[in-house]
Amino acid sequence: MKNLTFFPQQRLLIFLTAALIITGCRDCGTGTNTNKPDIVPTPVGLSFDACPSRDENGMTVMGVFPDRKKVTLNNRGKAGAQLGFVLGGLGADSFKVGSEDGGVPDAIGPLGETEFEIAFAPTKKGDVSASLTIDDQNADTENPVITLSGSGSARPSQPMIETGPEKKDKSGFLLCTADTPLSDCTLEMPDVLMDQSTTLQIKIRNKGCPALKVTALEIDGATNINTNDGFTVDSPAVLPSMDNPFVLSTADGTDETTITVRFTATDDGSGASSQQHIAILTIKSNDPINGDGAVNPARLTLQANAVKPSIYVTPTSCNYTNSMDNCGYAMRTPHKAQFRVTNDGSTPIQISGVRFRSSGTTTSTDQRFSVTQNIQGQMIQPTMNAAIEVTEVDMPLLVSDQLEIVADIPGMGAGSGGTVVVSVISGIKPCLTTDPMDVVDFGDPADEFSAKLVTIRNGMGCGTLIVSSVSARDSIVVMPPFFSLIDPMVPAGLQLAPGGSFQATVQYRRPSTGGQQTGEMRIVTNDTDYGAPQYKLLLLQSNAALDAFPIASLTACPPASLINDPQCVMGAQNAAAFNLSMIMPDEITLSAATSTDDNGVRECRFTLLPQIPMGASMALQNNNMRTMMCQVKLVIPPGVTGLFRVGLDVWDTRGQQSPASSTMTINIYP
Repeated sequence: MKNLTFFPQQRLLIFLTAALIITGCRDCGTGTNTNKPDIVPTPVGLSFDACPSRDENGMTVMGVFPDRKKVTLNNRGKAGAQLGFVLGGLGADSFKVGSEDGGVPDAIGPLGETEFEIAFAPTKKGDVSASLTIDDQNADTENPVITLSGSGSARPSQPMIETGPEKKDKSGFLLCTADTPLSDCTLEMPDVLMDQSTTLQIKIRNKGCPALKVTALEIDGATNINTNDGFTVDSPAVLPSMDNPFVLSTADGTDETTITVRFTATDDGSGASSQQHIAILTIKSNDPINGDGAVNPARLTLQANAVKPSIYVTPTSCNYTNSMDNCGYAMRTPHKAQFRVTNDGSTPIQISGVRFRSSGTTTSTDQRFSVTQNIQGQMIQPTMNAAIEVTEVDMPLLVSDQLEIVADIPGMGAGSGGTVVVSVISGIKPCLTTDPMDVVDFGDPADEFSAKLVTIRNGMGCGTLIVSSVSARDSIVVMPPFFSLIDPMVPAGLQLAPGGSFQATVQYRRPSTGGQQTGEMRIVTNDTDYGAPQYKLLLLQSNAALDAFPIASLTACPPASLINDPQCVMGAQNAAAFNLSMIMPDEITLSAATSTDDNGVRECRFTLLPQIPMGASMALQNNNMRTMMCQVKLVIPPGVTGLFRVGLDVWDTRGQQSPASSTMTINIYP
């Protein structure tokens, strides 16, 4: 209770005991007050971190956003309350109560619950603190107070790229900056056998406050000019462009993304057993220093060695159910396949391993395939060959497996002679189709979350379709993701009979800043039409309109200035001073005409801030009201002088509020 008088400990105990004897126990067993609100906020303290809206020179920094957090209010009393919110403390100007559309709860019912947002939008670097008092408009109750602390980020006030190539052994990532050695800016692949490939990742980070927009990922061969020399960007599937950039923003935790680079080894014809390949990856962005990708960290060296194996195998696959596939024999032999391993090197090799990848033994996991003529342990001389026989068990369910054959050069270690893989397929092929076929397009939804159905079907007259897994992921790594699967989830190992179907649901989260997002949906099945590994890929995409937060800019003009400047575009900013004789009639025009937004400013709110000069009243037109009127009058009462403080907030056409108010001090002097 407010203004409670505290007694010494012994007198207080006697007083409370007597009170209980006389009045009994109020509200015993209920835990609630019968005639007063009891407002409890959760949490009672919040910490924020956001980039400043202005740089060291006081200029507006574009592309930064406030940090927003939610507070839940519970009324444990049986009486409702009107709600008021009062910010106090030295850092109060950096905080704002209300969601992006400006909404705040004005009341809470008995035993009710509501929530609201607090935004932190500092104008400069450093730590600030404030408090938020929640006034329930009841003089007999305590007003709860939420403590607020905020940190204006010390990051640079411009986008700044930093990269991190993955280490060759995949044990972690290097750090590539303008000051690190070239070795830290090199993505060095492990050795790759001819006609095989491997991947490593590169992290791209934004170390500045405004959003970093990556507009291009370009690979140019250094050893083979005008080619990519075997290097490609494997992920994301859709590369960034000027119209569809990767946006790395500190505002929503997407200031780091990961790309995957693939190297595919090819023979350059030199005859060398180890052939070096080098390329350059250029990352173009809106970084004012490194945006052209001319030097590290936006220019990375890609390096790999293509190693020529000593063995090869023919054929490389067998489809037992395909009547046109002789599976290595001159004439088709039912349920049999023959794979001939040839030593293409200049030194003898020994076959050290013949195993199915599904089981690690000479028999596949489901006993469908087995090696009935093995050459493990056999020595093969240069230009000579040896045959492996694989037998199938005829069953209708389509399955596939890979047989791995490993050769050693004596004294050179395991696998030094090369490794080859053959594929075997048996059974009736299923027929996977999806609706939509290739692209799930979310367009530009108005809501934050939207969902679309993807139907997975198996064709009539086909074999059983086994869906091993269904997944959805973004082209760039963000948390939380833009695209995800939601219930009902597709069970792992789902079997669809001929003509059967199942629906998966993909959800899209639209970021507040909009923009184009892409991802992929991967459906892994036993349908061999989709290669190895066997999966169908659907492109996930959105085309949400880019929507930066509006920037409030307040100007003030005396009556005479409006003759040549009716919109008050050229008016005073930040501070103005007017003699009483200059304002006839006694009014100042306040304008939001210089406020900016990529989609246009739609609504404005002008607020007369305390302290109001003595003798003046709330003489601001539409004071503290959010309206479409973006030019108002501040009426100066006759003879009143002093300092008037005015604030401006603006909203764009999507209802996004300016992250920071524009404020002005107007000095009226005699």
